[in-house]
This record gives sequence, C-alpha cells and structure tokens, in this order.
Amino acid sequence: MDDFRFSWELSGAGGATYRIADGVSKHETHVGYCTDALADLLYAMTGLYGDSSGERFTFDREPLETRWLLRRQGVDVTIDIFEFSDGGTS
Repeated sequence: MDDFRFSWELSGAGGATYRIADGVSKHETHVGYCTDALADLLYAMTGLYGDSSGERFTFDREPLETRWLLRRQGVDVTIDIFEFSDGGTS
C-alpha cells in the first residue's frame, strides 16, 4: 500500500488527466468532459464500503472508453482497467 499513488489534474476545457500506480504497474489517461468522471470514480469507491464486493464505472474519452472494475476481498481491492477503442461498440 505504501507505493499506491493516484492523482487527478484538471486540464483543457473541462477534461482531466489521472494517474494511478502501485509500484508494479502504472496507468495514465485523459478523460473528457461528457460525463462526471470523478464523481463516478468516487461513487464506485464508496460503494465498496457497503455490501458490494465489486463496482465498475467508465470514463468517456470520445470515442474511446476506459472502464474500471473494482473488486474487494476483505481489506484488499483489485483494480482492473480496460480500454476500448470505440465506446459506442464495446
């Protein structure tokens, strides 16, 4: 857990760039302004504090889509990040 890093930086006209890393792997991407991406991320993460053992959400990147799957097992959370070239057909 000591190596976990997450940042969210506003950029452009309503977009943002996020970075996530865990000491082994890292991911960075720009998300668009068409959805409330940060709120979706926070809503999914807080869902893991309840009865849910899994949450998912997507970032619209026009026309790309990035989808996060969060899975909780006890106190550990696994994050899988998928990128699709066309959000309309994924």
